[in-house]
Amino acid sequence: MLNTTLTTFGELTVNETASAAAIGAAAGTIFGFMLICLCIFAILLIVAYWKIFQKAGEKGWKVLIPIYNVYIMYKIVGMKNWFWALFFTSCAASFIMAFDGTADLSTMSEAELAAFNWSAHPSTIAMLAIEAILGIWAGIIFAWRTAKVFGHGIGYTIGLLFVPSIFWLILGFNKDKYDKKRLKK
Repeated sequence: MLNTTLTTFGELTVNETASAAAIGAAAGTIFGFMLICLCIFAILLIVAYWKIFQKAGEKGWKVLIPIYNVYIMYKIVGMKNWFWALFFTSCAASFIMAFDGTADLSTMSEAELAAFNWSAHPSTIAMLAIEAILGIWAGIIFAWRTAKVFGHGIGYTIGLLFVPSIFWLILGFNKDKYDKKRLKK
């Protein structure tokens, strides 16, 4: 029989220390596995976006450049003006929040946000509302137009809105053809 109280480290016995180490090792293993799965999924998404760009006649490497890749996606579905509207609305909101004294909202705790006097910052509220409404509307139109240029309907649009990663993977790896003329129908 093993004596569980032979050696103690502070308040923990040998068995308790071993149990804590085993739990830590298991948690580390699970975290490592999840990290590897996440990396594999990210690589698959990059490859899918690369293929989508190529289907639309764009160079695949453009997917690797932040912000520019979003512009290209909006260009693919004929929404370049929407991209610029969203981009400048976001910049304007950041600018207004910086001069309105609310630029540090992201660093506030929940208690500070709850106590924040929003009525003293109407321009921030207006910009956040405009940005949210414009973003949601553009997202819906973007999903619909994306589905349409690749020959899909409302079901695929709903999939792009609610389970986007899966539907982008499907779009990248399936045999669908890109045709911008479908937007005119």
